[in-house]
Amino acid sequence: MEFLQLTYFKTVAEYGKIVTAAEALYITPPALSASIARLEKELGMKLFVRTNNSISLNQQGEIFLRYANQILSCVDNAKLELEQSVHEKEPHIRLAMTLSHPWINLLSAFSQDFPHITLSNTTLKLSQVPKTNLFPRYNFLFSEENAVTSSRFDSIPLVVGDKPLLMVSPASPLAKLESVDLRDIRNETFLLNVADTSMNVVARRLLSLAGIPTTNVYEYSYMVRRKMVLNGQGISFSTDISAHGEDPDLCFVPIAYPFFRQTHRIYWDKDRKLTPEGQAFLEYAKDYFSIVSD
Repeated sequence: MEFLQLTYFKTVAEYGKIVTAAEALYITPPALSASIARLEKELGMKLFVRTNNSISLNQQGEIFLRYANQILSCVDNAKLELEQSVHEKEPHIRLAMTLSHPWINLLSAFSQDFPHITLSNTTLKLSQVPKTNLFPRYNFLFSEENAVTSSRFDSIPLVVGDKPLLMVSPASPLAKLESVDLRDIRNETFLLNVADTSMNVVARRLLSLAGIPTTNVYEYSYMVRRKMVLNGQGISFSTDISAHGEDPDLCFVPIAYPFFRQTHRIYWDKDRKLTPEGQAFLEYAKDYFSIVSD
């Protein structure tokens, strides 16, 4: 049995489709199918139930996935510890986040005040949060309220009551409004962030609360949305805290209806003692948003 087979097996189990899993692994579907078949032959039993459109774990597959996760987690932890032992003299903080814009100014300010501590960040999709071995891969996770429910993790709120905003072109008549009721602009073209992201979830919740159908709703990356909004090809969404890190060429209009507020938290593993630089970062983040909110 090869280590790579475990990675392939786990990816297929997560995506539920050979084609989609193959795309994520950057291999061909036939090669992935052959790898799974070899694994099942070596184990002497089937691990998946196959249909025309999907592939799902059977009882034996669920059991094997539990052990595969443990093995892959141990290897990941070993790699991280080895890497940390090499760079232990270089203070470094690894951050995971499900939305990057609210934290741009914080990270910039921290880097200026603590130039000897380097930062790296990874943006995760919402579905990756419960599946990813977050800690010790990352020192902290920035995400929404209840993103992590395990009792292993501590968290504190950094931003409470974050308000949704409409993102529009300065040339749009909407840019002149003090606030907007989404029900009054139901025929607009809405440009959402890509699926399985925080802003996509927020935007779709707002549209649903306003009773707006998804007829004129499209999903794009941030840079594509930005260009289309500036060109007057549609409108998008942001939040009050995110807008502080957005493009100054865009306009942001408060949404009067639906009423919606969001809390952003920072999470960490309470069973792992924070490093001195980690403790410094946590205290800095608390103080930073305390000043911002004031």
